[in-house]
Amino acid sequence: MIKAIVDKHTIAQFAKFRDNTHLNHGSRRPLSEGFEEVGLFGEAEFARAYNLPLDLRAITTGDKGVDFDTIAGTVDVKTARKAFYLIVEEGKVIADIYVLASFNNESKTAHLIGWEYGGEMKKCPVKDFGYGIRNHYKSASKLRKMSELWLLLKGGSNG
Repeated sequence: MIKAIVDKHTIAQFAKFRDNTHLNHGSRRPLSEGFEEVGLFGEAEFARAYNLPLDLRAITTGDKGVDFDTIAGTVDVKTARKAFYLIVEEGKVIADIYVLASFNNESKTAHLIGWEYGGEMKKCPVKDFGYGIRNHYKSASKLRKMSELWLLLKGGSNG
C-alpha cells in the first residue's frame, strides 16, 4: 500500500466514491448521514497520527472489519459525531484493536479519543442504540490512552 497525502477535499470526494461503490450491496447500512465521510476522516487521522498508509481502495465487499494492519495487530477505527462510546457490532469483533475517533462537522476534522483490544470489547456489555443492531460498547472515558497505542505501534509488543 502506498502512503498518500490527502486533504479534506480529497477525503470527501473519495468517501462519495466509496459510498457509490456500495449503493446496491445488501451489507450497506447507512446509519447516519455521510457515514462514509465520517469514517474515512477518522481513518485518515489515525493514518496521519501513526504515520501509516491510508487504504484508499473502494472494495465492493468492504474492508472486512480491518482498516490497518500494524505490528501491534489489526486496527479498526470507529468514528462518530457523538463519540460517547466505542461500539462494535456483536458477533463482528474481528480486529485486534479498536480505536474511537470523534468527527467535527464544522471543521471536517477527526480527533482520536482512545482504544481497546478486540478481546476486551467482546467482554463488554451489549446494547441496541436504536438501529436494530446489537453492539458491544465501552464508554469513551474508560478507553485506553492513545499514547499507550503509540508505544505498541512503535515497539510491536502485543497485550
